[in-house]
Amino acid sequence: MTLLAIAAEILLGEFLLPWGIVVSTLGFFAAWISVIAMEHLRLTRYVANLPVFFVALVVLLGCVIGLSLAP
Repeated sequence: MTLLAIAAEILLGEFLLPWGIVVSTLGFFAAWISVIAMEHLRLTRYVANLPVFFVALVVLLGCVIGLSLAP
């Protein structure tokens, strides 16, 4: 039981940071960089609703990062 609690949180000094927050933050930044690259290549004009696409990309990349880096 203790091992599961240690694996689900990251100790940052005296602060326990939940794993989901780390994965969500990494997914957000990965989606942000992807959308910036898409805007530079002018590919966002093919997306009907960019904010909804961005949220979906955050969820997708967050899941992929979470599955690949899961403790």
